[in-house]
Amino acid sequence: MGTRRAILTAAAAEFAAHGFDGARVVRIAESAGVSHQLITYYFGGKRGLYEALSDQWLAESMRVSQSRTFADAARRYVHWAHEDPSWVHTLTREEPGTRPPAEDERAAELFKHVEELRERQARGEFRSDLDVGAVALVFFAASIAPVAIPWIARELGQQDPDSPEFIDHYAEQVGLIVSALAEATTATQAAQAAQAAQAAQAAQDEGSPVDGEPQD
Repeated sequence: MGTRRAILTAAAAEFAAHGFDGARVVRIAESAGVSHQLITYYFGGKRGLYEALSDQWLAESMRVSQSRTFADAARRYVHWAHEDPSWVHTLTREEPGTRPPAEDERAAELFKHVEELRERQARGEFRSDLDVGAVALVFFAASIAPVAIPWIARELGQQDPDSPEFIDHYAEQVGLIVSALAEATTATQAAQAAQAAQAAQAAQDEGSPVDGEPQD
């Protein structure tokens, strides 16, 4: 493992355990087996470490989102949170009501994510009457739930939320829920088309004039 990667791995564990305010660069240095000065050289300090990790997590999030259907991306997010829970713990340890480090950069990336979901909605991947921001928030929360609130996941799912069996089943269910939203759109469109066809047929059966033919 390279020095920079070792530092980021140690930083991810430190932020996950203590949050940004409680994290200490000296502990990160000890865990990575490097000097405090080397961390300063690479990242400039604790904030630089946090920003580098945020960039890393956001880049992975966008890569997953852009390379898959919405349903497949939702499944992958569940597995990703399970495989690398440090970013989930870091987010959930941020103090409510305070501005998180690298907030502007995060906001810009999240805006890109919302715009990408808006394009998915236009393609029919989920219903047009749903608010894109609400959809993004709901499925983000769903993807991290087994890690963020494991005891609730355990009680509701009646399984160990850290087990591969639970994660596989839960990820599949989240994907099916996303797919159901798209299927609802298709079903609604099909029903509307059928109703229109029935109405047109009824009008013809009642002797309604065809376009271009004069009425008696």
